Amino acid sequence: MHFEKVGILGSGIMGSGIAEVVAASGARVVVRSRTTASADALLAVLERSLARQVAKGTRTREGADAVLARVTVTSRLTDLADCDLVIESVLEDLVVKKSLFN
Repeated sequence: MHFEKVGILGSGIMGSGIAEVVAASGARVVVRSRTTASADALLAVLERSLARQVAKGTRTREGADAVLARVTVTSRLTDLADCDLVIESVLEDLVVKKSLFN
């Protein structure tokens, strides 16, 4: 099955890893982050990971730029409404998960 657009709820370690793998597969990715700081951190993690791949020669600079261009970060849940698939990767905290789904 091929997904054109994938949403990810959560921008931590797991969310950033999922975003990178999905974007590298060619799909557009929308990551929902609760704060600007966590959104910035996610993009910084992606940039560092892709830069390491370029330095090792496992990915071209153009390829890394294309992966990064497929990732969008938002604070609004409504921006995930048209995603083909949404993956939940928020903090393992029952209060946080309940507030997300209520």
